[in-house]
Formats: sequence, structure tokens, C-alpha cells
Amino acid sequence: MSRHPPTQQNSGNNAEPVGTPARVEGVPDRSNPKVRQLLEAAHALFLEQPYDTVSTDAIVKEAKVSKATLYAYFPSKEALFGALVSDKCGQIAEAIWEKTSASDDVEHVLRTIAQNFMAMFATGDALAFYRSIIAQVPRFPELGRVFYESGPKVLQERIENFLRDASERGEMAIPDPKLAAIQFLQLISVDVHLVGLLGLEPLTKQRADVAIESGVALFMKGYGTKPRTGAER
Repeated sequence: MSRHPPTQQNSGNNAEPVGTPARVEGVPDRSNPKVRQLLEAAHALFLEQPYDTVSTDAIVKEAKVSKATLYAYFPSKEALFGALVSDKCGQIAEAIWEKTSASDDVEHVLRTIAQNFMAMFATGDALAFYRSIIAQVPRFPELGRVFYESGPKVLQERIENFLRDASERGEMAIPDPKLAAIQFLQLISVDVHLVGLLGLEPLTKQRADVAIESGVALFMKGYGTKPRTGAER
């Protein structure tokens, strides 16, 4: 049986499922072909050029649609960029989670999550897009919220729910699953994201493997069900 916990619901009449991508007010249906064309064209251009140099004229030309079509779905370039951030971050969070195995072995599942998470930092496109987002947050603070709630928060909440479920089954001893989820991601990523963002060196498989194995081992030692003695502490 799958060890992945079911999606939980927040309290309240307008509750959103825990671990689902954030919604950007006014974002159109992403399944609409024209919307997809605009999002894909904007993504390609924002990877190649700084945000300020990408014009709406360039976006509609790349998307092969009219400017009227763009404004029919997005009121501004800022709105389009916000929708793109939400879309891409949601896709990444889903990919990291959906590729995890429905294994009974908690350590195996955590290692798979770690491998998928680290694979994200090995792609130049992901890092370039991340840099573009960070550069615009001071001008568009709402973009930071959209990024966090569509990507990192989604992944953290799903790991949190997974760890809570494992703890309730007695396979882990975790008093604060939310904190543990954040700690897990920090342990496996170490300084990889910073090194990548600064373009200091590419992430090699050997470096990723060492970080993952060390991080998973430390996490299991700290939260595994086998109690540590005073001497081991």
C-alpha cells in the first residue's frame, strides 16, 4: 500500500488543499492552447534576456499570437510573468513528488525525493529562471509569495505530511513534521543552490550523491525510531 499521505484540507469554507500550487488572481486556464503558447514563449525569452528587455511585442511574436490575444488573457507583462512563475514552480514541485516511489521504505522514499530535488539544480534552465525571479522580487514583492507558495511551500507540505504519516506509523520519531521537512531539504541541498545561482561550478553527479547520502543518513539518525544512547549523542 502506498505510504504517501492523502491530501489534507485546511479548515474554513474556502479551504485550499494542503500541498497544492498557489493561485494567482486572474490567471487564465493553463490548458488553453493560447495561454500555453504565451507562457512557453515568455519562458523562452525570460531565460535568454533580462526581464526589463523582454517586451510584449517580442512575446507575442515568439508565441505567434496577436497583442490583443495576450491582453485578453494577461493584463500586463507583470501578470504574465507571475503566471509563468506559478506555472513553472508548480510543475517542478509536482515532478519532484510524483517521481517518488510508493515504497514501504521511508529512507528509500526520502532518497528518491532528494535525488529528484537535486536534479533540478543540475539544469541550467531552472537556475536561470530562479535568478530571473529573485531579480524581480524587490520590484514585485507579490512575485516572491507566488514563487514560494507555488513551489517550495508545496514540496515542504507534502514532505511534512509524508513524515507525519511515517511518524504516526511508528517508523519515525518526529515531534514537529513541518520543521523536519524544512530540515530535510536543507540537509540534502547544502550549498548547492547558492553555488549554482552564483554560477561558480556545475553540479556533478558525484557531488550530488555525496550530499544526498550524507543528508539522508543524518536525517534518519536524528529522526529514526532507534533511540540513541547518551554516549552516541
